[in-house]
Amino acid sequence: MSEKLTFENYSPTRDGLEGIYDIGANDIHSDGVAREIAVAFDYELTSTPDVENLGGLIGKVGQAKELQENIAGVREVLGTDEDAVSIARSWAESSGFLIPVERSFSSAEDVEAVDIDLVVITGGVRNWMERRANRLIELKQERNITEVLLAGGNRTMKVQEGAGVEDNMTEADYMQTVIAPRLGDLGISAEVLRVDSGSGNEVMQAAVDKSKDLVDFNVGHIAVVSNAGAWVQNAGQYLRAVKSTKPVFDMYGSQLEVVSDSFELGTGSEPTSTHQNPFSAAGQIVRNLQEFTRHAY
Repeated sequence: MSEKLTFENYSPTRDGLEGIYDIGANDIHSDGVAREIAVAFDYELTSTPDVENLGGLIGKVGQAKELQENIAGVREVLGTDEDAVSIARSWAESSGFLIPVERSFSSAEDVEAVDIDLVVITGGVRNWMERRANRLIELKQERNITEVLLAGGNRTMKVQEGAGVEDNMTEADYMQTVIAPRLGDLGISAEVLRVDSGSGNEVMQAAVDKSKDLVDFNVGHIAVVSNAGAWVQNAGQYLRAVKSTKPVFDMYGSQLEVVSDSFELGTGSEPTSTHQNPFSAAGQIVRNLQEFTRHAY
């Protein structure tokens, strides 16, 4: 198609599987980010995007759950620090990895004028939770929001993650004692769902189960509020969990939207609280490609 595809405008229903490998393709990157990353890591992609095959590439690029742990390996594969920085940054830039969105997850259409019946925010590292809360605060100033659900798992956080994190605190604890009260002070009432699991998929499944009490899946409009770079996987998890029991949900791309913030792309030397490390971005880029593949027709 004539429009250059990025994560910002790619639609699983419009662009399908054939569009996955085109994400990030432009005048400089003629092959798209999937093929470029595969070449860099000496990995063979299937002719048509495949969930299992892309999972193998994730294993090459960034297998660790916390992507920061993959930086050394990515540097080694890409070569010198200077070349590695420029190459990794180009993948993030050409794919639109950090561009903020406020769109239908499935159709990529603008949904800014639609009232939101339920906002869902899930846990993560401290900075991700704070950024998601900040984006919700901005969203509430612009949109009508009826319900807010904060779903946190039992991962034990590290004090080094930042202010407000205490010893032995879980993500659910942080949402309960830090995020929810801050939202409440601004007039945003939020229900906290504590999930006894550290699995993102299981936390999201629990969030979907709770959502049934808060919104009508037949007609409700739901927004997953996430952060730049993580929104594809975050909202995709929610859609998969709903469709496992209600396949017709979001059939026309009008029920599930995803909202994210913007974030600065760094060089690898800045604090992760202020800049996205381009090396850790590489693994998440492939995770996003895999997630969109799960939903492409």
